Amino acid sequence: MSAHLSTVSVRLVTGFTSLKQFRGARLRFGSWIQSQRSSMNPGVFQKPPTQVEAVLLELRRALLEGEYVVGSRLNVDAISKELGVSRAPVRDALRILEGEQQVVYEPHRGYEIAAMNLDDLSDLYRIRELLETEAVAIAVPRLTPAQLDVIRRAAEETAQALAAHDRVAATYANRAFHFELFTAPGHEQLVDTIRQTWNADAYRSLYLQDVESATASAAEHFAIADAAVAGDVARVVELQNAHRDGELKSLLRVVGDSLGRPAGEEMPWRAVTSAANGPC
Repeated sequence: MSAHLSTVSVRLVTGFTSLKQFRGARLRFGSWIQSQRSSMNPGVFQKPPTQVEAVLLELRRALLEGEYVVGSRLNVDAISKELGVSRAPVRDALRILEGEQQVVYEPHRGYEIAAMNLDDLSDLYRIRELLETEAVAIAVPRLTPAQLDVIRRAAEETAQALAAHDRVAATYANRAFHFELFTAPGHEQLVDTIRQTWNADAYRSLYLQDVESATASAAEHFAIADAAVAGDVARVVELQNAHRDGELKSLLRVVGDSLGRPAGEEMPWRAVTSAANGPC
C-alpha cells in the first residue's frame, strides 16, 4: 500500500472521536504519530505515551483486518503479554470497545467479539445509508483536487490488492476510498458517527472473502469516483446505494441467516422509501 493512502487510512482506524482530537494527538505524540502515518505496518506494534490508546489502536487494527472472528474470546492476560503492557490498559481498552458494542462481556467467560443477528445487520446498513447520503451531499461539492486524487488512488489500490489476494491492503484502501468521499471541513461529527457504524459491523472482514463480489464491488469504485469528479451528487448517492446493497447481500450470503430470511428481502426499507416518495 502506498504511503499516501496509508496516511489517510490510519486516520480511519485510530479511534479518536474527532479530527480535532486526532490533530491534538499528532502534536502530543509527535514522532510516534508521524511514524504511524508514514508507514502503516500491520505487523509492528509501537506504543504511544498512553498505553490504553496503544492497546485500543492495536485491537482496532486486529478487528478491522479480521484477525478476530465473531465469538472469539479476548484473553486479557494473553493480550497484555503479547503487547508488553499490564492488564489494566487492556481491560480499559476492552471496556471502550464494549461501549461501542464491538465486544461483549460474559461473566465467568470474559470478553468476546460481539455477534450480530442479520436483522441488526440490515438495520445497520440502513443507518449507514441515511448517514452516508447526507455526508456525500455535503462533501462531494467541496472535494478538493487532492481529495479526488486520494479517491482515485484508493480505487486503484483496492482493485490491485484484491487481484493480489491481499485482503488487509484491500480493507484499508476500501476504507480510505469511502471515507474521503464523506469528509468535509466542519462535519467531523457526522463522519465520526459513520465510522462508528462501520466499526460496529462484526462481519465486515468476511465480505472480502467473497472474492467475486468483492472484485465486482472494487470495480464500482471507479464509476463512483467519476461521478465525484463530475460533482454529480445524485449519481454518487445512487451508485453508493447500489454498492452498499451489493455488499450487504454478499454478507448475508456469506454469514447465512438462522431465521431463514428469503432472498430478496435484505433491504425491506427500499419498498418503504419508494412508497413514501411515490405519487400522492
